[in-house]
Amino acid sequence: MSIYSYLIYFGPVFLLMIAAEYFIGRARGQSLYTKGDTLASISIAVVQRVISMLPLSIVPLATLYAFENYRLFELEVTDWWYWPALFLAFEFAYYWYHRLSHEVRWLWATHSVHHSIEEMNILAAYRFGWTGWLSMGSLIFLPLSLLGFAPVYVALMFALNLMYQSWLHTNLIPKLGWVEGILNTPSAHRVHHAVNPKYLDRNHGGVLMIYDRLFGTYQPEDVDEPCKYGLVKPVGSFNPIRIALHEWINILRDLRANPVRHWPGFLFGPPGWQPDGTGETAKVLRARAESKSTSSTNTPINAKSFEARQA
Repeated sequence: MSIYSYLIYFGPVFLLMIAAEYFIGRARGQSLYTKGDTLASISIAVVQRVISMLPLSIVPLATLYAFENYRLFELEVTDWWYWPALFLAFEFAYYWYHRLSHEVRWLWATHSVHHSIEEMNILAAYRFGWTGWLSMGSLIFLPLSLLGFAPVYVALMFALNLMYQSWLHTNLIPKLGWVEGILNTPSAHRVHHAVNPKYLDRNHGGVLMIYDRLFGTYQPEDVDEPCKYGLVKPVGSFNPIRIALHEWINILRDLRANPVRHWPGFLFGPPGWQPDGTGETAKVLRARAESKSTSSTNTPINAKSFEARQA
């Protein structure tokens, strides 16, 4: 059973969450759903659901084959430690799946669809790309089955993970105190979706933030720097086909315009990579912003400017 087979049962709860968010936001005078982005999200989600029912991906078969023929351990689902171990192992795999989906352009071409929305709302939680069967990023979870975790339970864990993340896509819920930095929260996930340089490629965990803290990618939300959502280079369209395929089109353009020796960088380097080193990758944008912040902090204040500020 695929993760989307499990997610279908979550549909009624998901719709109730959207309705609650919409009416609470409206009561507070907040416009959380705009027509263009909302219709685009619905269209993308519907087409993605249809695509998920087609036998396009080789990953499920590869995972099942690996489990049946090459698993290292015979794990019993009835053992008390099975589910806690699967949860922690899955979280580790999900962290790298999510992080690499930001740092490897081939995977970003699919994942960027989820980040293309320029407003933060629960509907965005299921704005999935259409080309996961092509990018095959879910191969990152195959080692879990090699360890002996049954693919059906790995898929269930994936579905539960995505269900948990659905409530994180909102501006209505503030920081949650001591929970921040331990669990993934709406505040932590707002940071993940933001295009502010200091927020780029941060907070990749699904349910937990422990791996982000362990590997140095955790970033708390700064009250002095509101999150701005979308892509560093916006799609500039509400057309669902354009949104779903824009990064693949950009990749093809880069391949056509550059020698073959640079193709690996354009395909598997970070988004924004350029062969001459001038590309605006997340790392470069963060470093540039940090440099400006440091230089601004270290700029001496002369007497006239100090007097002007005091006035």
